[in-house]
Amino acid sequence: SLQYLNISNNVLTSFPFGKNGFKELETLDLTQNLIRQDVFMVLDGLSSIKNLLLSNNFFYGSIPNTIRSLARMEKLHLDNNRLIGTIPDDVLSLVRLRELKLSHNRQERQCFLWITKCGGKIYQGGDLCCDGDNGEQVCTDQLGVDSVGLLDVCLLPGLHGTIPAGFTNTPYLRVLDLSSTWLIGNIPPEIGGLSRLEVL
Repeated sequence: SLQYLNISNNVLTSFPFGKNGFKELETLDLTQNLIRQDVFMVLDGLSSIKNLLLSNNFFYGSIPNTIRSLARMEKLHLDNNRLIGTIPDDVLSLVRLRELKLSHNRQERQCFLWITKCGGKIYQGGDLCCDGDNGEQVCTDQLGVDSVGLLDVCLLPGLHGTIPAGFTNTPYLRVLDLSSTWLIGNIPPEIGGLSRLEVL
């Protein structure tokens, strides 16, 4: 059965996540493609995955709490994508994790005409998507809604919130890259106590 699949550095636009043929897969490298899929779909059917390398694509959506089910995960590379939301505490339940790369998951501030590009309904919180000039939707969670006016709305899509506490659960962590996101707050003090950490 297939355990290693590397189809990086191509121009793929999708991957058949959730298909039964990948249950034994331990390494999946889709780095540097053009894949536009919800990151939630990635986790479906990859129960044996150790190395999930998805850098430099267009994966979107929020990192789901179900990530905790990937107990064998050692390398999780989701950098240079279009993720939104917060980093769930469930990432810290991956006790074998050696590399966590979430950097460059932010986009520049974008403003849209409320009625024509964002549906025009009264915004009551939660995720918000607007139609970009290039035909693609630009989405963010509530933390990325920068301003809402009568005629326009401005979005800051990307990873938001604070760095979760609890990194003592990941004693093998060597690489933690959270640069170029919209994270705020303090660095949890236990990160300084990770004896194997080489890159922060």
